[in-house]
Amino acid sequence: MERDRFYQGMFWGTLIGASFGAVLGVIFAPKKGEETRLELAEKLGELLGVPLPLSSAMPPNSIPPKDGAEPPEQLENTAKMRSEAVVETVKTEAQHLLDDAESILREIKTQSQRNN
Repeated sequence: MERDRFYQGMFWGTLIGASFGAVLGVIFAPKKGEETRLELAEKLGELLGVPLPLSSAMPPNSIPPKDGAEPPEQLENTAKMRSEAVVETVKTEAQHLLDDAESILREIKTQSQRNN
C-alpha cells in the first residue's frame, strides 16, 4: 500500500514537473513567439504523423500598426534600454541595502562585545 502511494506520488510529481518545465521552457525561450509556436506545431505534427495546417502558413502579425507608431524593432530597443536601466537601479539599491545591513551588523557586534 505504501509502495503504491510512493509510485503514484512519483508519477504525478514527474508529470507535473515535466509540465511546468515545458511551460517555463516555452515562456523563457530565446526565440520569438511566432518561431516557437511554428516549431511546436511542426513537432506536434511529427509526433502525430499528420502535418498541421498551423505549421504551413502562420501570419507574422495580423494587426497592422497604427499611423505614426514606432516600428517593432524600435519598440524592442526602447523596452530593452528601459529594462536595463531598471536592472541597474535595482542593483544599485540592492548594494545600498547590503551596505546598510553590514553596517548594522557591525554595530550590533561591537555593542555585544562591549556588553560582554
